[in-house]
Amino acid sequence: MARSTEPTPSTRAQRQSGTGRLLAIDAARGLAMVGMVIVNVGPTRTEGVLGRLYLAPYGRASILFVLIAGLGMSFFLRSRRDDARRWPVLLWRAGLLFFGGLALQLLTPQIGVILPTYGLLFALALALQYVPRSALLWLTLVWAVAGPVVIVMHTSAGAAVRHLTEPVALTDPVGQVVHSSLVSGPYPLLSWAVPFMVGMWVAGLELSRRPTQHAMILWGGVAAVGGLAVSLVTPGLLGASAEEGYLKLLTGAAHGQMPLWLISSVGGAILVLGLLLRFWDRIATLARPLVYAGQLALTCYVGHYLVLAATGKAETLAGGMVLSAVIVVGLLVFSWVWRSRYAIGPLERVVRASWLRPVGGATRPVAP
Repeated sequence: MARSTEPTPSTRAQRQSGTGRLLAIDAARGLAMVGMVIVNVGPTRTEGVLGRLYLAPYGRASILFVLIAGLGMSFFLRSRRDDARRWPVLLWRAGLLFFGGLALQLLTPQIGVILPTYGLLFALALALQYVPRSALLWLTLVWAVAGPVVIVMHTSAGAAVRHLTEPVALTDPVGQVVHSSLVSGPYPLLSWAVPFMVGMWVAGLELSRRPTQHAMILWGGVAAVGGLAVSLVTPGLLGASAEEGYLKLLTGAAHGQMPLWLISSVGGAILVLGLLLRFWDRIATLARPLVYAGQLALTCYVGHYLVLAATGKAETLAGGMVLSAVIVVGLLVFSWVWRSRYAIGPLERVVRASWLRPVGGATRPVAP
């Protein structure tokens, strides 16, 4: 008697669970995209409760963006384990993001572009894929401390070429680009590798299981609140010396590249992802626009920079709220319309490098 090919109820449930997991991750990426738009539109210095609420994504949205990138990279490497095109495709993506980001920076010198750091992280993933998962967690913890220590050591010695808030562009000297990308820029690899590695580690969890989701919500919340609470207390205890030398390691200002900020923001990213995974079956329909924006994240990211290159940053809170709303709605509508017609976004198609596929779509095993 022939075996039935009809999927069993348990198989269908597993497929639905896997699909929901992936869509929740896309929604998290889309949510991070919205937060980054708000931060980049500005202003980043406001007063009052409304201003604080408006800037809630500051120092958090970009961390979520990078954490999801690490998670997605782990999925990519796992699915292409026996694909000979894995290395060339990944190097193509890394180079395109790095040099494309530096070129994009020429249009918006007042706003840091995160894409060059993405390119470096993608290249770093080629080495991280061989690190055992347990060792990856310890490496991440060490990096979260050692990276900021090196940054403080470097800047305290007066070796910094630029301040942390000043990005570099394609036309800057090579040495300055390297220095900014690794140590002194708005997204230095020495600190921003941490959320990326955490994302790669999280990808190894059984994300569709309730206990995993509950643990992410619990421990992500503890790290987010605990890191923030300590960072609010230490400046008062340290006084004016808080920003001097190695005592800066005990501060937690957003985008300050220090451990407390990394702990709090990475914890917040895990909390958000855990909540989306846990309650996805209830919010799936409502979150659909975020899913589409997350699937077109690169296109949306570059698109909002082009808009800001034409309009400039907002100078007032009211202006920022209006411009942010216009850009966000525009990106969500564009993503929805595009995804109703095409499977992937225009820039996403470029980074996929489908022309590297062998004729017939076959793949060759990676040499041992």
